[in-house]
Amino acid sequence: MHADRQREEASAPEALHPAQRPLPTRRGARRTGPPPRRGAGAVPRPESGRAPGRAIGPQIAALRERVRRLRPQRPPGTPPPSTRARLRRLLRWALVAQAVPLVLVLLFTLVNPPYTMFRLWNFGPTVAQWTDAEHVSRNFLIVVMGQEDQQFPERTLAVDYGMQWARVQAYMDGADDPSGSTITQQTSKNLFLWAGRYPPLEPVRKALEIPPAETMELVMSKRRILEIYVNVAQFAPRVYGVCAASWYYFGKSSRSLSVDESAQLIGLLPSPLHVERAPGGGMRFLGDTNGNGVADPGERGWISAKGYWHARERAPRWYTQMGGLAATEGLGIGGNASDLPAGDDPCREPPAALADLD
Repeated sequence: MHADRQREEASAPEALHPAQRPLPTRRGARRTGPPPRRGAGAVPRPESGRAPGRAIGPQIAALRERVRRLRPQRPPGTPPPSTRARLRRLLRWALVAQAVPLVLVLLFTLVNPPYTMFRLWNFGPTVAQWTDAEHVSRNFLIVVMGQEDQQFPERTLAVDYGMQWARVQAYMDGADDPSGSTITQQTSKNLFLWAGRYPPLEPVRKALEIPPAETMELVMSKRRILEIYVNVAQFAPRVYGVCAASWYYFGKSSRSLSVDESAQLIGLLPSPLHVERAPGGGMRFLGDTNGNGVADPGERGWISAKGYWHARERAPRWYTQMGGLAATEGLGIGGNASDLPAGDDPCREPPAALADLD
């Protein structure tokens, strides 16, 4: 009898080795034996695709808890906000987001923008040097209006809304943009918005740039809008403004740019990311696999090179169409930049940061 009790105790689950204890099944039944080992004949477990390491579940939970603490907490028993309240809050934030650029537009009528959102999106060191419109070559000012916005001197609104609607329709149909943005729209984008490299967000960006652009047309002179534009436009992956671009590519002040040199710079405006300074000066387009100095179709710098040659070919015609010096004189920028004392030129010396781009 004593021997029978010993056999029963030895066969009890608690007396089994941990690897031999009963395991629960899906329906509550119990089975005994060691857990199945992976190896020959074993069904492999599905792989998650994640490298072995620390589980991310607790990290996500901790992040959610941190975000929850940052959000304002409702007192216990308070019902959640209604849909109407949430819409009002969203509208309030949207108005704040639009009010900030409008206030800055008023400020920039008197103060030169120290930085732009366009440059902040670069996520790296950039080079720029502000120069007054009087010290920028008239060739450059005339040709840039000829390419980007020939109606700029006479335009009373920042946006041609009929043309803007045609652009929206073209985008919805998947067609090419039938026209470009006005100089005022581009200035608004460069100052307050992001670079146009995210196609799904293009309609949103083009809508957001309109209110500040219209405010500029109301409170700024044409001369001031053009002055800001040529100082914030991008001409290379890390080069902004006509002064830094003139020194970067040609090794001289922007006051002495010729019509052809102006066209070369202006041709880069649609696509300034795939070009760099050539060893002997001028432009070198990236992806020039055949070494001919000009990117061919299919190479990285093709769009930049295409705009470059297009501008060089048409610049003399644009200069004539704009009326020559009369175009800048009508904006309050008379004479030639070369007539002013060289010592007064803010662009008389290259920006020191250009040396870091070598």
